[in-house]
Amino acid sequence: MQAAGQRQSISAASAVSAKGAFWFSTYQGALNGELLVERLKKLMHRRKKPLHLVLDGLARPQKEGGEDLRCLHPGPLTLHFLPGYAPDLNPDELAWSHAKRTGNARRPLRKGKKLEPRVAAQLAEIGNNPKLARSFFKHPSVAYISDL
Repeated sequence: MQAAGQRQSISAASAVSAKGAFWFSTYQGALNGELLVERLKKLMHRRKKPLHLVLDGLARPQKEGGEDLRCLHPGPLTLHFLPGYAPDLNPDELAWSHAKRTGNARRPLRKGKKLEPRVAAQLAEIGNNPKLARSFFKHPSVAYISDL
């Protein structure tokens, strides 16, 4: 059992659309090429319409042997990569900024409580609020994506 004051960590990947959709997945450890491909397959499951996914520098791992991620996922997926460090160009970073300002970072965990369910619940709240998700695309730094 976790004692009060013990540090907990959780990793998460997410995607936000200009139409108000928000997808997320939590996991333990660091993101690598294999895990990214697994998450992309879940994101694309049953998807028929094309998807353009903008990835930041952290989501740029390659599989062993240097295979490009675009070759690893068949289907209507096009990947676009931002420069190595450009959080201001990524609407998903605006979603994370919102989460950090309004949620879990603002309230310490109580003894025996786990971080993962709390983070998942907060991200689900963003997913259940299409108006909020769309608002991340109205920031001037991401105007290159849409004319919303």
